[in-house]
Amino acid sequence: MTSKQSSIYSMLRRVLLFLKKFSDVFTALTVMNDLTTELETNLSEIDTFREQQATDITGLRKQKDVLRKTAYQKAVEISHAIMVYARMIGNEVLANEMYYNESDFKRMSDNELDTALGVVYKSALANKDKLTAYGVTAEKITDYKAAIDAFKAAIGTPKGGTIDKKQSTDQLAVLFDTEMATIDKIDLMMDMFKFTNPALYNEYQNNRKIIWFSGSLMVNGFITDAATGEGLPGVKMEFMLDQTLVLEKTTGVAGGMNIKSLDPGIYMVNLTKIGYVPLQIQLNVPGDNLVTLTASMTKEMPIMPARQ
Repeated sequence: MTSKQSSIYSMLRRVLLFLKKFSDVFTALTVMNDLTTELETNLSEIDTFREQQATDITGLRKQKDVLRKTAYQKAVEISHAIMVYARMIGNEVLANEMYYNESDFKRMSDNELDTALGVVYKSALANKDKLTAYGVTAEKITDYKAAIDAFKAAIGTPKGGTIDKKQSTDQLAVLFDTEMATIDKIDLMMDMFKFTNPALYNEYQNNRKIIWFSGSLMVNGFITDAATGEGLPGVKMEFMLDQTLVLEKTTGVAGGMNIKSLDPGIYMVNLTKIGYVPLQIQLNVPGDNLVTLTASMTKEMPIMPARQ
């Protein structure tokens, strides 16, 4: 999400909590109930697209690179066996056709590699009866074909991930426009309480405010050793919301950590580090200002061996 959308998102969440808090007041107002449902439904969709937008395609790219390497390493072995066989029978055309090494495959683009892998596979099939004596069994050829198919399926996946991410970004913009239109209607409904229930009206207005923030920090933290007071590096921090893991962070060399984006909510933060007593802390993140988390962790007592 953009920083503008993040600010609006925080407001939408506050308004939804407000409407649910005073749902009994709005029971007779079917229009308000419908608007609350609409607001919540669209927020759920926003959450879905936010997850898609945040998908890191690095993992897809790494997976493709692994499949690529597996395929061309198998191709090197098989093409070398075919080349040796071709030289043994004096077929220089086939020998030259199969003259590949790992560097050749590494330099190829994905599509060029796909073509070269196919050439080696066709040659292996054509000469499979002769290649057994050179270490290329039918099982190896089948395994090689599976590696080719896996690599072929992965070609273009990272690019597809980028397209999906753009589609999610575009859809988010539409959903935020829809949500703001819903908020405008809720504003009109709340105007009815301006004089009859000013306290309710004012509380709504406070939640309705959009507090703009840019890429500033949402949460910073500092974890120390309880005995020395020094910053504690390598502390694993799990941010749980409604018993669901939302984010994992690890403290740096000085025991600090920063979070630039975190949805509003009351989190349970689990702190763990080998050799230290686990710690759990409740953290309220309003979403519109910086929250600081500090904690000290105590070393575990060593277990003394039992006396004989």
